[in-house]
Amino acid sequence: MKTSLISYPPRPAGAFRASAPAFPDSGPAFPARPADADDGGAQPIQFVRRIADGESALRRFLRTTSRIFTDNQSTRELEDLTTQAQLPLTTGRRIAVVAGHGGAGSSTIATILASVYAARRADPVLAADADPGEGSLTWRLGASDEPQLGCLAPKLLAARGGDLRGFLSLLPRTLAGLWVLPSGAPGQPQLCATVTQALSRVFAVCVTDGASTIAPVSPPAAAVLATSHATVLVTAATPDGVRATIRGLTQTAPAEPEIVPERTVVVLNSPYPHGAAALQTNVACRELCQLGLAVVAVPYDRHLASGALITPSWIAEPTLVAVTRLAGQVLGLSRQQWPASRARAAVARHQ
Repeated sequence: MKTSLISYPPRPAGAFRASAPAFPDSGPAFPARPADADDGGAQPIQFVRRIADGESALRRFLRTTSRIFTDNQSTRELEDLTTQAQLPLTTGRRIAVVAGHGGAGSSTIATILASVYAARRADPVLAADADPGEGSLTWRLGASDEPQLGCLAPKLLAARGGDLRGFLSLLPRTLAGLWVLPSGAPGQPQLCATVTQALSRVFAVCVTDGASTIAPVSPPAAAVLATSHATVLVTAATPDGVRATIRGLTQTAPAEPEIVPERTVVVLNSPYPHGAAALQTNVACRELCQLGLAVVAVPYDRHLASGALITPSWIAEPTLVAVTRLAGQVLGLSRQQWPASRARAAVARHQ
């Protein structure tokens, strides 16, 4: 069952096929800038040579062919998991994504998690980037040429009393229907958290890339964590990645009590094709579960590992299934009640 918090402009026809196992064939987001636009220097898009599909053409062909003769298990699982990602909400939920260590792929996970919510839900979804400079989430969604958060914030806060139509001229939106709050608020570490909190009455789900590790937590990420309803903690699915994340958790837990285990899902992300082969996944999951954390494994995906603009329809089906599982779990955690006194204390530490 899908519910909508408010009335909002309809999504373009064909933007999402509810029965499809993957995303629609749409690009990352926005119209390209004119070739003669004043770039003020080289743009990152110039460094992109070739972007691969999430899985090989042969593997995708075999997976598609198998559905003709069998009831594909991944398709059935995806349908069941989608129901969890579509849980009805009465108030906006804010989800923070941070990394257990450098290079874990937290911006990638934040990008595809927000894209899953946008594709699977009828109500509006926002992806926010807390990076004070130009964040990875902003660039990988194709919004790096949009006005920065520092310029948008006064207008966004002024429009928060209205409905979604008031944001049409302020916030960029991807072709898949995901709204984007760009990065860029140097010297204002509280700004992203302030804006996303204010926009929660308009957007059903807000996924914020904290653009930080947990040891140490940057001031913008700390503010985002303090005002979030649930946290996604991303670690590389390698022995060193899991070791660094567990060490960071045990070191920062006393100092950063807003990282609440009961509200946190750890993602074992596989950004490298052979990294997970060295990891004893069962042992890693057991150690993380002993800390009170839920764990979801996301497999290696060639498209996501390319580090280029993300086209949701190119993501491999196993990756989509895993991220949809994550979406359902973290949304369920975000719906749990958090004592008001604890929430006020967490926010007060970052005022």
